[in-house]
Amino acid sequence: MKLKLILILALFVSSAVTLKGQAPTHVPLMDDTWRMIAQKKYVKNAQFKMVPSFPQRLLNIENQFIELSGYIIPLKAEMEYTNFMLAVVPYDQCAYCGQGDIPSMIEVYSKRPVGASDRPVRIKGKLILNKTGDKRSEIFLMEAEMIK
Repeated sequence: MKLKLILILALFVSSAVTLKGQAPTHVPLMDDTWRMIAQKKYVKNAQFKMVPSFPQRLLNIENQFIELSGYIIPLKAEMEYTNFMLAVVPYDQCAYCGQGDIPSMIEVYSKRPVGASDRPVRIKGKLILNKTGDKRSEIFLMEAEMIK
């Protein structure tokens, strides 16, 4: 009986240690709009420069106000942001770990400062697509506001 109790206790402790070492899970946020954003590709233009190419469905909603859920990825070390990235995975989940693709992110410019958070947020803003291939982000949410 004691041996059985010791084995159960050892199994419990080893599973607790194993779980603690794993990356935290996150709420899956991939919806239809994020899937359209993820379909962005790069093509060579007439000047042989690589520029983003967007799916037609995403082009159809350009300059319209859309809602997206995502995780805030800060661009500067501050407690509140008016400019940040929004992603489908949280900041503490490494996007460059070699597993799967780098997740889609969009750059957000909000009307009012948004507080730092490790929880998903829902944001509404005007979708702008940058087709130039310059060094800015390819997708923006402008005039954005948090949705409660």
